[in-house]
Amino acid sequence: MSVSPSPQELLAAIQAGDEEAMAMLWRAWAGKVQLFARLQLAPCGPEAEPLSQEVAVDVFHDLWREPARFDGRVAFGTWLLTLARNKSIDRLRQWGARHRREITGEGFDDAAEQHADEAPGPAEQLDAVQRRTGLLGCLRRLRNGLQREALMLWALEDLPLAEIARIQQCPENTVKTRLFHGRSHLRLCMERWLGLQGGRP
Repeated sequence: MSVSPSPQELLAAIQAGDEEAMAMLWRAWAGKVQLFARLQLAPCGPEAEPLSQEVAVDVFHDLWREPARFDGRVAFGTWLLTLARNKSIDRLRQWGARHRREITGEGFDDAAEQHADEAPGPAEQLDAVQRRTGLLGCLRRLRNGLQREALMLWALEDLPLAEIARIQQCPENTVKTRLFHGRSHLRLCMERWLGLQGGRP
């Protein structure tokens, strides 16, 4: 049984110019990076999807150019999502500046801060897809971007509080507060969504 190489091993291979190692890293992490960026960029509306794709490409372009930037002081996933967060904030600011030029409105800078062996049957798959759709939709509707980000890292990426605090550059107690309020809003939204779908919380 072969063991998949670690991110550090792949980065070392990338530094030697190994394109297959880069492809492996992309397959393992690009989807997570894009989903994370997509939720960061939720205020951009329909433009969030293409912008999140740009963020993912930019992150991995930086990795290809400078794989040695990862020094191992934090978990690879934490470091990678921190890169994605910074690039998403940049895109959000750029979108806000362009949006202000196109229409008259308030400033947007605040928003910028802010395969299983036993596959389920078709009905179960549909239910899972619908619930995930509802969850992501409710995450996007959270007005507080930092609460949305903390929930994304905690619920979907399964990061511990310390890693979330490192990414958000704040104390762990602040993360706890954001998760508490974010979960409260998320639960109410999901209850409404499930009610509309005829499902149960």
